[in-house]
Amino acid sequence: MQLSQERIILALDVGSREEALKLVHTMKGFVGFFKVGLELLNSTGITIAQEIVELGGKVFLDGKFHDIPNTVAGASRAVTRSGVSMFNVHTM
Repeated sequence: MQLSQERIILALDVGSREEALKLVHTMKGFVGFFKVGLELLNSTGITIAQEIVELGGKVFLDGKFHDIPNTVAGASRAVTRSGVSMFNVHTM
């Protein structure tokens, strides 16, 4: 994969596992990351991230973690076990 392709993040802004995995199969050789946002995460659960990783994709989990520090820390530990490559944390 070329460096330019590695910098592309494809938003999986769909509401079903089937739609998301179809995009992953089609695009995994052309993009660096797949973004799993709140719609897909809440429709399918964290297992969608694990499935994408198992298919060879890198996942950016756009979960927008924002809570008290201990809760965010615990959620961060939990999500890293799913194999995601990066996720975001909102502060302040």
